[in-house]
Amino acid sequence: MLRNLIILVIISLAGWGLTGADALFTPAPPARITDNTPSVTLNALPDFAFTDQNGTTRRASDFKGRIIILNFWASWCAPCVKEFPLLLQAAADVPDEIILIALSSDTNEAAMNEFFKRQNFKNIDAKNVFIAFDENGKITREQFQTYRLPETIIIDKDGNMRDKLVGANWTADDLAGLINRY
Repeated sequence: MLRNLIILVIISLAGWGLTGADALFTPAPPARITDNTPSVTLNALPDFAFTDQNGTTRRASDFKGRIIILNFWASWCAPCVKEFPLLLQAAADVPDEIILIALSSDTNEAAMNEFFKRQNFKNIDAKNVFIAFDENGKITREQFQTYRLPETIIIDKDGNMRDKLVGANWTADDLAGLINRY
């Protein structure tokens, strides 16, 4: 009887391993935010400090009154590279209303800088685009609990985090639709 019970447990576990375990380890599809997705306030934006590509220390609160696109990325992340031109274009389309803060999770600042030397991004030196190296993930992981890249948060003019894009499965029109809400 005990032998039959053990065999039944092994068969159940084996069957679960072929179906249930796959669900545990299958990555979730990237989120796609569209104009039909309801906006919700996630939380107030923490007032974090970062040093931009020009060596200037800035705070998130410096940009209150403007829409902030807060992007978490890394140069080794293929979807991050894919979406970066779309983020830059969004910032260029309405430079008086939008701030782009792109926080790099690269292992070192040299890797981030080398990435930008190799790319042919336009608008990288715009007055509303801020690129920063997030050393040891202090902002990315500790303040925002972001572990999956890319991730982009849209912050309204009052400093409230309103929408989140996880992954790069979105279009310029999707992003423009979100920005136009605020």
